[in-house]
Amino acid sequence: MADHVATLVVDPDHTGHHFQSVSFVVEQAVLGGPVVLLTSHGARVTEEFAAHLAELHDAGRVEVVEALDGVLPATDAVAREVARVCRERGDVGHVLVMDGDQPLKRWWLVAPRALKDLPTRPRVTFMLTRYPARLALTDRTGWRLRVPKATLALVAMARRCLHRVVGFSGRDDVGTGWVVRRIGDPNDGTAHASERARWRAELDLPLDARLVGVFGFVSERRNAPMILDALVAEDLDAVLVVAGALTPEVRAWVEGLAPHPRERLLVRDAYLDNPTLDRYIAAMDAIPLLLTNNGPSGIMGKAESAGVPVVTAGSVVRAREARALGAGEACDLEVASVGRALRTVLAPGYRVTTRESDLVTPARYARAMLGTSEPRGRPDENP
Repeated sequence: MADHVATLVVDPDHTGHHFQSVSFVVEQAVLGGPVVLLTSHGARVTEEFAAHLAELHDAGRVEVVEALDGVLPATDAVAREVARVCRERGDVGHVLVMDGDQPLKRWWLVAPRALKDLPTRPRVTFMLTRYPARLALTDRTGWRLRVPKATLALVAMARRCLHRVVGFSGRDDVGTGWVVRRIGDPNDGTAHASERARWRAELDLPLDARLVGVFGFVSERRNAPMILDALVAEDLDAVLVVAGALTPEVRAWVEGLAPHPRERLLVRDAYLDNPTLDRYIAAMDAIPLLLTNNGPSGIMGKAESAGVPVVTAGSVVRAREARALGAGEACDLEVASVGRALRTVLAPGYRVTTRESDLVTPARYARAMLGTSEPRGRPDENP
């Protein structure tokens, strides 16, 4: 056994900003020993790897094993590859499955067989990205998600193939959770709205217009048409900026727009690396987040760190966070309500009141993922 215990991070999905989260974990895990990333074939040639992990890999801070097929490989294949890496290395003490919602369904069944012959079983942590942390008793949809996942986690723990489960909660939530430990989605941002004019000049954006933005992997789920309809219906003097990798459906919507609404839209169809994404967010006057997944948002975290107000709909978690942290306005997922909320945040003198102590640093997030420190309330200063 090596002097330093290795951490095996499992994430076959490089899309979105998965590898950004992996980079946060690597930066912390390498302080305690070697780090290995088990991922999908071809991951190292992706834009996401180049943006988030190439420097760490080149510096020898993370070893990369490409052994999985696609971004959603079968759970038994994941378990077999985890066991193979553990057997070949002999120093793996912790396995962290970064997106464990799908594997959790069968991990309790297939992992005990795969791991049974290991001389020493590693500690296994699952991260659940779609586990509702706090629910009203009347939220039937939320409970239908939560109860089966908690049950499967307990079964896997009873079978000694899972030791710890963590899940996202709103950044205002200081609870710790019971079966699933709550951790805050990080506020990762490298640009601030105080330099809005600079970012607009660098990005060739209108200097004097009011801008609202939709960014990242732009699919139909982000409801860009509803945002544009809200701007028009409320007669707001603002431009909608849509920047990031557009899906074919969103491209078709843009190409099919009539001239009048199209002139209120600015589109940049290209992958945005993290620094560029941060500058786009900090260049905006508002960030609408119309998503029906009931969890926190990385884009919202960036907006909070940049001092840009959000308008959120479709998530009780984001609505609570916006109100508790003074990060923006929550509204209903309908054109009229979105339009009124946008008018509020775009009004002269509107200010967000999020405090520095409300923010979750990437280091704090990664330590909570790894279990090297537990999030017990909100400290006066982020480490």
